[in-house]
Amino acid sequence: MLRAVLADIIIAVVAVAAPAALADEVNAVTTGGQGNLTNCTYSGCNLYHHIKLPQQIAVGDRVKVRFGSNPKQYRFPVARILRDGDVCALFSQLSKTENVDKIEIPACQAAPPAAQ
Repeated sequence: MLRAVLADIIIAVVAVAAPAALADEVNAVTTGGQGNLTNCTYSGCNLYHHIKLPQQIAVGDRVKVRFGSNPKQYRFPVARILRDGDVCALFSQLSKTENVDKIEIPACQAAPPAAQ
């Protein structure tokens, strides 16, 4: 009985951890021109849909976004980009991925390296 319970726990942990392991860190992505912004403040996080984005975004960029029913402008600092299949997440911090400002792009691709 205990062995079966432990096996179920191990399977559950692997299933939860697997999606994070599949994400690739990339330096730049091409976008479909829009995404969803999660903006977090001391009082919580809010999600804003259909944020216009440039066609290409790279780590180190400061992306100008406009959001909200009473439009606000914000220069989103791109510190990290994670790509999982066709979905990308741009994070404003290197270490945190929860309760942090981020932009999710439903259709993106890794961008080719910039010409030097």
